[in-house]
Amino acid sequence: MELFITHACNLRCTYCYNGAPFDRNMSSEVMAKAVDLAFEEGAGPVGLAFFGGEPLVAFDLLCEAVARSEAASARTGRAVRYRMTTNGTLLDGERLDFLARHRFRLAVSLDGPAGIHDRHRPFAGGKGSHATVVANLAAALARLPDVAVVTVLGPGSAKTARAAFDHVASLGVLRHHLAIDYHAAWDVGSVEALRRSLLDVADAVADTYRAGRPVAVPLLDAKIARHVLHPLVSVPRCACGRAQVVVAPSGRLYPCDRMVGGDDGGGCVIGTLDGGFDEAARARFLHCHDGTPERCRACDVRHRCSFWGSCIRWALTGRVDAFPEGLCALERVLIDAADHLAGTLFAERSESFRRRFYETGPAGRALDLHGIDVDGLFAD
Repeated sequence: MELFITHACNLRCTYCYNGAPFDRNMSSEVMAKAVDLAFEEGAGPVGLAFFGGEPLVAFDLLCEAVARSEAASARTGRAVRYRMTTNGTLLDGERLDFLARHRFRLAVSLDGPAGIHDRHRPFAGGKGSHATVVANLAAALARLPDVAVVTVLGPGSAKTARAAFDHVASLGVLRHHLAIDYHAAWDVGSVEALRRSLLDVADAVADTYRAGRPVAVPLLDAKIARHVLHPLVSVPRCACGRAQVVVAPSGRLYPCDRMVGGDDGGGCVIGTLDGGFDEAARARFLHCHDGTPERCRACDVRHRCSFWGSCIRWALTGRVDAFPEGLCALERVLIDAADHLAGTLFAERSESFRRRFYETGPAGRALDLHGIDVDGLFAD
């Protein structure tokens, strides 16, 4: 469960998809109902995530939520794991102490060197935020080495993906979440710039494998993993709307944080805390989310494509049942970069690459089940 605890934010990012920031925090009452619902649904460990706006603007409420979830965990015997996406500007002092103490998995937004980052992520008063974020990120990495960095790539920054990756890697980050700005207007030129830049990123990632300290880049890793697993095993799609739900300050339930927007009830609402899930609305969403568009059925890379991502459909069209015309070109760019990375490392018989994609988790089990010898795959 993700708690969208505030619409307030101290930055004015040029590509924000939540609309103009405004001062609406989730109330303690809504937070309590949301946490209780998280422990009532399903079984096993509970994942509790925090989002905004900037969630650390509402730090007191975040602390309340953690205290309530700790009590629920003790009562139910269900473990709880915490995540938070933050702009990093408030990630210091008692706030960092608290997050480290509760072993939060953090994703910090950083768009690259100061000249790139500050252009897109200034403070509300116009000053750049890069210096503050980098200083706080260094302190966070010292306490929580698994901190991820989110770097947004839009038409205006497509050609700088390699520079952004190199900058973030120089800070010691091992998880690089390159995020495509699907809300932006991509044209042929910007898509081509992204293609060239991501091929450069793939080369940089390959270097980390050669150095024995491979980094994770989910945008590319997911494309590789789906190719390795297909058709041996059916890869589950994004859990939004099913095992994942977002609670907005109003108490409305959404499948994904991209769909909250101004939380005016006009988006993809699948229920409320007081009324429960709207099963008809939820079923309509999941039908679109899980289905394969007719035009995609004959595509040879449909198993690797994000056409199924209803949050992406929503970003590009304002609907979950419409096919985004620009998606194919962007997906081909991502697949090309993933194949460049995988092809290079496969040809070099990289042990780190082999272990990550062929010998662990679903891939290892699937290959064993089907009697496929990994050594044979990597032989001449």
